[in-house]
Amino acid sequence: MPGAQLPIASHDKVLAAYFPEWGIYGRNYQVADVPAERLTHLIYSFLNLTSNGEVALFDSYAAVEKRFPANETVSGQADQWYYPPGDPRATQTVWGNFAQLAQLKAKHPHLKVSIAVGGWTLSTHFSTVCATEAGRETFANSLVRFLDTYRMFDGIDFDWEYPGGGGLGGNSASPQDGANYALLMQKVRAKVDALGTRLGRDYELSVASPAGIDKIVNFNLPGLTPSVDFFNVMTYDFHGTWESTTGHLAGFTADPSGYDVKTAVSAYLAAGVPAAKIVLGAPLYTRAWNGVADGGDGGYAEAARGAAPGSFEAGNYDYKDLLAKLQDPASGWKLYWDDTAQAAYLYNGREGIFSSFETPTSIAQKSQWAASIGLGGMMFWDISNDATASAESLVLAAYNSWVLDQDMATIRARSALTSEIVLGGDGVIGVLPAAL
Repeated sequence: MPGAQLPIASHDKVLAAYFPEWGIYGRNYQVADVPAERLTHLIYSFLNLTSNGEVALFDSYAAVEKRFPANETVSGQADQWYYPPGDPRATQTVWGNFAQLAQLKAKHPHLKVSIAVGGWTLSTHFSTVCATEAGRETFANSLVRFLDTYRMFDGIDFDWEYPGGGGLGGNSASPQDGANYALLMQKVRAKVDALGTRLGRDYELSVASPAGIDKIVNFNLPGLTPSVDFFNVMTYDFHGTWESTTGHLAGFTADPSGYDVKTAVSAYLAAGVPAAKIVLGAPLYTRAWNGVADGGDGGYAEAARGAAPGSFEAGNYDYKDLLAKLQDPASGWKLYWDDTAQAAYLYNGREGIFSSFETPTSIAQKSQWAASIGLGGMMFWDISNDATASAESLVLAAYNSWVLDQDMATIRARSALTSEIVLGGDGVIGVLPAAL
């Protein structure tokens, strides 16, 4: 395996992936399935922030109660509900995914595991909690107690979507959110550093941060930067089925409205965020539209009737699922490359479906560019969607780029996804210039 060729522990860049708590159910993706040898960081999602400012487990059964059969554990030993007196596990109080994370860290000591707080559906109370000194104190103290209780975690990833608004309807929001966020992070930084001194550990703080300019302006990047180890920039969801016209989920450049990777990274650097603290996000899912005519360009920038069926919800396919469709020569799916936006996509003329898509080539291209301008690494949402066991794994492509130092041409030559129909640009899929 590639992970055996070079211990990723020796690498100073971030290669992070989010692990979704709910992935153990319908997707049947377990902690034991995580390719930890290819990652530096695994981020468990999500803790809930309650209205009283305390963090709480969202699904306690998945997090700390579930007993896994032997074929679903990292150790290969089945969890039991009862152990006889004298067995070391008789006094174990934490099971579920958290216990599996502890096993994963024991097997891969280089791996750092963080707990994410919030997310799209659990950001309801951030604004009101962070609005007062008392709320911030309660929040920070609650996080410290969590880390002290669940010592398999090495840090906290804050996922407030979003300061100043623009998240899920019903979320609290205020013009002061950015300033209050910085005050919260200063407090949390001091408290987790004190905990680390007491326990002889170093804790990391990261932030899942927006890529849309309309949200970046409310995020107070200058205020957050001194307290944060790195920003997991969500350079995806630039376009999706909330729009009636097809577009790129994670295009690199040339978006008419500035919804692209290059514009987002430029905004972070302009706000004074050091390049080494910027971790470039990439999707392991797609955005897909239905009722799309070809228009001569494989359905790009065409009107749509709505969301395609998707894997688990309309409009979203897991990368591994759409990869399987593409690899079936009878499926009708074709791979395209928009050389103006520097983005891959798929189109099925028989079904009238357009979908964004990433390939080992597109990931290697972004990785090589990010490294060339000194960014801190790469992040993926979420690991359960990758084709982990396939040579076409997107996380593997990033690993080969960042850790094994393979260039885009080498990674592309190993991939079978190289029969793109190239449109726009100069018509040649190549390395991105190391410039903004």
